[in-house]
This record gives sequence, structure tokens and C-alpha cells, in this order.
Amino acid sequence: MGNKRVMVSEYGGPEKLQIHEEPLRPSQPHEVRIRVHSAGVALGDVMRREGKFLGGPATPFTPGYEAVGFVDEVGERIKGIPKGSRGAVFYNGAGGYAQYVYATADEFYPVPEGVDMGKAVAVILNYVTAYQMLHRVAKVVSGDQILIHGASGGTGTALLELGRLAGLRMYGTASAPKHDIVAGYGAVPIDYRSEDFVQLMRSRVPDGVDAVFDPIGGSHWVRSFQTLNKKGHFVGYGYTSVLEEEDSSEWAKNWTYLMTNQTTPQGNPACLYSITTLRKERPDWFREDLAHLFHLLVEARIDPVIAERIPLTEAVRAHQLLETSQTAGKIVLTNPCL
Repeated sequence: MGNKRVMVSEYGGPEKLQIHEEPLRPSQPHEVRIRVHSAGVALGDVMRREGKFLGGPATPFTPGYEAVGFVDEVGERIKGIPKGSRGAVFYNGAGGYAQYVYATADEFYPVPEGVDMGKAVAVILNYVTAYQMLHRVAKVVSGDQILIHGASGGTGTALLELGRLAGLRMYGTASAPKHDIVAGYGAVPIDYRSEDFVQLMRSRVPDGVDAVFDPIGGSHWVRSFQTLNKKGHFVGYGYTSVLEEEDSSEWAKNWTYLMTNQTTPQGNPACLYSITTLRKERPDWFREDLAHLFHLLVEARIDPVIAERIPLTEAVRAHQLLETSQTAGKIVLTNPCL
């Protein structure tokens, strides 16, 4: 038997994603092997592929934070994970784009029976990110007003859905064709291409919002600071503007400043959220929050938006769609032959 993985052998555009075939190795004693059904695609994968992710992997590497599938081999030291069970793996940003993946006990998470595997993938990265930013970082309460940038994306729609469950009053930036999606969660859509979100928020919420969630970085962060009230939280969870820049040194400088000071220049509490960092610091939170979100999925209280399901062998197309913002929600890679 063999295994197919998507590999990045050198940094660059989507064409640098290549299919690599290799023999299927047995599990090590401390591992389970998972036959992947679905793997998630994220903007962090694009940034790593281009070599612009701060502290990202050296080439060659396989992209992908998360994958779900079926346990098909269990190492002799692994206890309590039966062969054939549903499971998910979460990596620190690299490893998920493959037909088979391997997980140690701390990388493995059980997936409930009966849930859609693509939606389960969306829960692992996007919904845990959204839940932790809302409840572990910003500590929102019902009635709070928040601003969400990139509101039609995988994490943006997760923030909207979880924000609605939490009773928040929400505003979300998105392109005009995606405003129906934003409004469908009860949020006020803002066209980032034709509207000045700072001026609009000042007219709608003169005292400022209680939290803003911004994955863009650079000068966009500076403008987001201006929408906060005196005690409002700024939460940065990415720096996608680096994809438009030749030099990523500005990212490192801005990121380091906020990480060090933990406040905006105006004195608002600021957090730069990283799911991999918080998972390393508080693995109990990650496991607890993922279990809670899977419970919400089972009860149909959340319903992740799946933009497209694309075969693993067409990972290039998945990245092209993500980079050009042609879809709303989560893009999922599938292994339909397995």
C-alpha cells in the first residue's frame, strides 16, 4: 500500500503544491494511523507555502493543521483508541494534507459518530479558534458589540455563529456578494471595498465596540484600534496582509510589539491569538473546547459553512480559490477513494 501527500518542496505560489507518493509505513508504538477522509485548508497554509509565516516550517513539508478520518492501525503503547473509530488529528500547522496521517495520543481527538466529516474539520481549527477568541480571550457577554473582519471566511463565519449563540450584537466586513451570509447570522454587513469601516462604526456605535477580531494586520490593525470603546479588546489572529508584501519584516515588528506590550497604543487590552500557542500552553482548554463544540455539532446548534469539497489531488485549486476569496466558509480536501 502507498500514501499520497501534498508537499511543498520550495516556497512560492499554488503551483508549488505537488503530490508525493510514498510507501505506507506502519504506526510507531506510540502512534495511531488515520485513514483521512477530510482535511482542512486555511490561510495559514498559504502563508507557510509562500514562506511568509513567522516561524513557519522549512521545506520540504506537508501543509495542513487538521484532518479527520478512521483509525486503521494502533500502536502497541496506545490505549483506549480502538481500530475503526473516528478520530481527528491537530498539528501545529503542517502535516494534514495526506491520505494517511499519524497521531500521538496528545495529537488525537475522538470525533462523534454520525457527524459530517467536513463539518468536523471546520470545527477543529476554525470553531476552536473562534470560541477561544470569544470566550477565553475577549470574554464576551450577552449584549456585547463586536466587529469581525473577514466575516465570510471559515473563522469569520464561526465567529458569527458562535457570537449569535452568545447573544452578541455583531458587525462583519465582507465583499458585497457575501453580505447575505453575514446578515444571515444577524450581523450588520460592511462592504470593505466601498465603505470605510472606521467611519461607519463611529456612526453606528459612537462609544466603540467591546471587541474587534482582525486577521489582516499592518495598517488595518491600526484602523481597527479606532473602533474600540475604552475597555474594548483587540484580538489579532493572523497577518494576511503579508501576502501582499515582498518583505515580511514589518509583520515581525508589529507582532512583536503587541505581543510584548499586550495593549494597543491607545491602552486597550490586546491579544495576538495563536491556536497552536494556546494549545501548547493549555492543552486542557483545547480538548475541553473541541469536545464542547463537537457536542454543539451533534445537537445541530452549529452548522459550519463548507465552501467546497475538493479532492486532495487538486490542492492547487483549493489554494487558488482561497487566495482569490471566491468562496465563503471552509474549503475541505477529501479522499473520496478511501
